[in-house]
Amino acid sequence: LLQVNDWQEDWVVFYARQRIQPQMDMVEKDSGDREALQLWSALQLKIPDLFRDLQIIPALLHGDLWGGNVAEDSSGPVIFDPASFYGHSEYELAIAGMFGGFSSSFYSAYHGKIPKAPGFEKRLQLYQLFHYLNHWNHFGSGYRGSSLNIMRNLVK
Repeated sequence: LLQVNDWQEDWVVFYARQRIQPQMDMVEKDSGDREALQLWSALQLKIPDLFRDLQIIPALLHGDLWGGNVAEDSSGPVIFDPASFYGHSEYELAIAGMFGGFSSSFYSAYHGKIPKAPGFEKRLQLYQLFHYLNHWNHFGSGYRGSSLNIMRNLVK
């Protein structure tokens, strides 16, 4: 899947247009899922509220950081299979939480450096939405329910 990384001055615009919208375009093309499209239409209006009063400093992200893309050899840790781009540091934690996560010491160290900002949990769901949609588009409708549940929760 082509990953568009055109620079945007606004992270919310970047994320909605270059991450979620291409996934939703594939959902529409491949399945025409009306519920998903209606939820996405409603969610787009709510996304800016998740970032209100939040200053985002672009960080270079791995983009697909989870236990399956982390290993260790005799020289130390190895991180592979990146989908890198500049974005919000919280995005990096999304897929890890979906597939087992990392140790509590990892999260303690991470949040010791980058504390959770208000609204973190909702934004994490929004970031996980990309990965669930991406899995739906790549691996089938088994990820539909998770995708829709996140959208339902975020539009409340």
